[in-house]
Amino acid sequence: MYDWPEVHDAIWVLEQALQAEAENVLGLAPANFEPAPSGQSLFESWEDPRLLLTQTCGYPLVSFLAGKVQPILTPHYDAPGCDGPNYCSYVLVHRDSDVQSLEALRGKRAAFNSSDSQSGYNAFRHTLAPVADGAPMFSQLVETGAHLKSMAAVAEGEADACCTDAVCYDLVRTHRPELFAALRPIATSRQVPGLPLITSSQMPLEVLEALRASVLQVFKDPQTVAARTHVGITGFTALSIEDYAPLTVMRQEAEALGYPDLA
Repeated sequence: MYDWPEVHDAIWVLEQALQAEAENVLGLAPANFEPAPSGQSLFESWEDPRLLLTQTCGYPLVSFLAGKVQPILTPHYDAPGCDGPNYCSYVLVHRDSDVQSLEALRGKRAAFNSSDSQSGYNAFRHTLAPVADGAPMFSQLVETGAHLKSMAAVAEGEADACCTDAVCYDLVRTHRPELFAALRPIATSRQVPGLPLITSSQMPLEVLEALRASVLQVFKDPQTVAARTHVGITGFTALSIEDYAPLTVMRQEAEALGYPDLA
């Protein structure tokens, strides 16, 4: 989920190591692996019953993917705002904006990556709900399709605010300092479990356990240290679907405050 150009080579190293270890523990040959069908969307890939291993956002996990996938492990990221498997999100404005509080966002323009996003939508909505007073906050909403594009929209004056997760914000700090310097956080969301590695719910328990063992092996392998460090992954925790209930609670709390949608 964080396969930015700046870390793509490290992600590729980890993907190759994960496939090789999965082949080993499951007794599979390379020919048993099929690329995702041409034209298949990310959402279709997540829902494919043949799905072996990928990463998703936590909010889809508890919403439209419920019952279709199962979590394997949740990575720990070495970024401010992350604590073990948990992470937070930041509401960001332009560094020169006169906005100093959430209340001051009323009537402004907001960018978000997609309505299925935990940070870009669910956490944004939940953080705003206590000050929204059951009324729309923004004069305009812009769906950008990616956290990076949302942050760029704020930096370039096309939107006044967005919400992005701690890992993306740290990637910007590390790899895109000019963009990082153009942004300023005005609020922090509640911490919740981060982005899990998943497999299809149709995979038997023994396959799930083998996949978990293979991931742990790859992330203990000295040969993946450089790639893991570049991506910022420092460990893993095995979380159940029940551990992701706080993400649903965030939606429910926003609804209870009369702010069911980012608006």
